[in-house]
Amino acid sequence: MTLLITGAAGTIGTRLAADLAAHGVPLRLLDQQLPVGGPPAGAEFVQADLRDLEAVERATTGTSAVVHLAGITQEGPFTEMVEHNITGTHHVLEAARRGRVPRVVLASSHHVTGLNPVGAPTALLAPDSFYAVTKVTAEALGYLYAHKTTMQVVAVRIGSYRSHPDEPRHWATWLSPRDATALLYTAATSPLTSPFLAVYGTSSNSESWWPRTGWDALGYQPADSAEQHAEPGPLADRFMGGAFADDELPTS
Repeated sequence: MTLLITGAAGTIGTRLAADLAAHGVPLRLLDQQLPVGGPPAGAEFVQADLRDLEAVERATTGTSAVVHLAGITQEGPFTEMVEHNITGTHHVLEAARRGRVPRVVLASSHHVTGLNPVGAPTALLAPDSFYAVTKVTAEALGYLYAHKTTMQVVAVRIGSYRSHPDEPRHWATWLSPRDATALLYTAATSPLTSPFLAVYGTSSNSESWWPRTGWDALGYQPADSAEQHAEPGPLADRFMGGAFADDELPTS
């Protein structure tokens, strides 16, 4: 069955689509603009805005799972964050409910716990920005839909997605592109025994700040670790969210 990827023209979506297409996974890609270089051979592309529920519903028709990556990925004014990240996620979940899509994977973020001090136990929730608040809300929507419909939802709290760790905090937070593909695909396809699962998305970093709870349930086995690269220097961050935690809130 076809896998739908929203935000397919973004950094993670472009790599995920290319990797899965290379392995013959049937894909439908949704974004407001074409990916650079066009979609991979054999993949269907749908140009749509997630704020248009009917368009999202048409895009989910006949799919076996949705990997929802679309949205604003940096801090910004609260109203814009709500419109794109919360309303957009609601439309994806509602379209999946209407289309009886059995699995939705939500791209959450490690910033939902970003105001935890480095070295302290990780609290369940400590959002470090308006962006993080929208991801907390997305997870809550996923939990609601998972428990009140027939779909299963996996929220992946994505770490620092980079080709290689290039900041000291990445020694704990790094997620390689190869491991991101493996994690998102297993989240979309692995059998689950519970309706909702939230997992942190990192490579196999020995200095990770977060539990690996849920990795076994998905069968996720990362191939990379930050230790395969040169250590980027001493850690100066006070909070797990790095700059997101230190920056002031937007005023508009």
